[in-house]
Amino acid sequence: MKAIIIGAGIGGLTTAIALQQQGIDYEIFDAAPACKAVGAGIMLGGNAMTVYERLGVGKAIRELAVFPENIFVRNYKGKVLQHISNAYIRDHYGQGAQLLHRATLQQLLVDEVAKEIQWGKKFTTLQQHANGVTAYFEDGSSASGDFLIGADGIRSVVRETYITPAQYRYSGQTCWRAIIPMTLSKEERENAVEVWGNGNGLRASYAQIDGGRVYFWFTSKMPAGKAFTDEEAIAFMQKQLAPFYGNMPKVAAALRPEMLIRADLYDIKPINTWYKDKVVLLGDAAHATTPNLGQGASQAIEDALMLSNCLAQTKSTAAAFKLYQESRIARVQKVVGVSWQLAMITNWKGSLAASFRDFMVRMVPNRVTQQQLEFLYNVKW
Repeated sequence: MKAIIIGAGIGGLTTAIALQQQGIDYEIFDAAPACKAVGAGIMLGGNAMTVYERLGVGKAIRELAVFPENIFVRNYKGKVLQHISNAYIRDHYGQGAQLLHRATLQQLLVDEVAKEIQWGKKFTTLQQHANGVTAYFEDGSSASGDFLIGADGIRSVVRETYITPAQYRYSGQTCWRAIIPMTLSKEERENAVEVWGNGNGLRASYAQIDGGRVYFWFTSKMPAGKAFTDEEAIAFMQKQLAPFYGNMPKVAAALRPEMLIRADLYDIKPINTWYKDKVVLLGDAAHATTPNLGQGASQAIEDALMLSNCLAQTKSTAAAFKLYQESRIARVQKVVGVSWQLAMITNWKGSLAASFRDFMVRMVPNRVTQQQLEFLYNVKW
């Protein structure tokens, strides 16, 4: 059995590692010309770290990443809206969240992939035949296997052409991310904080990651594609963050144009078909989500382990794909739905609406919070 994996992002690389652990052959292809240190920070949830422990790379990640003892949501005046003990999650469920640079994680995964990753391979078309599949690339090359895994992201060519077209949904928010060379105080290193502004999608966060760097992000409600130069974006963010408590204005003051990565935040309306014939989807290609739960990459990582397990445990790819979808779809669609709802409530406009929103979040009963933790982190494999 041999898989053709389209996409060497976090989901595709994790899939390759999971397949090789099961003794399943694969080739992995990516359109990027090479593996480069791009992107910003990432928070790997405890559920993702449980997968990586199973795959034998958890220790390597933990040795480089930063473990925040607590994760807070506060309003811009500093009032706590929600508190999650990351230490409790680790002690109760086995693993807690870890913070690191996305490029650091990708390189760790690249190092664990036993086969050569084929860069500069832009997937164009697929031919299915009695013996499997043949994938064709823009440079004229091709590769054959028993089935193909589309791990090619939210704008998946595999999904759009061979499974089902998706409906993209704009959350109403634009996000800027940055990596800032900076070392935070001990208290700030131990406590990751997301801060909500006075409505209109205004949120920001900064946290220590590996290599003496700080991961910063900022969101605001605005039309997709609104024109901003990097210098204008920095001035806009600094003005919006000036009333925020603590060191948020100081961190924003350290932003430089070359640090910025901009993205209008989209997801896809949940689709109910993840596979067709000899093609199956994984990660954002199947269930792209807004980043409000910090679960986008973590759910792709879960996909990788589940798909590899299903392929190893069933007699045919058709049975494996069916079991994989049935095992994952309800969980993932709930994550997508909750994340979308959070985007919508942070989009509420005006101080009165924002105050009511903050009150609602503060008043969430402990039992509901515990149910959410159970859902996210008490995953049975």
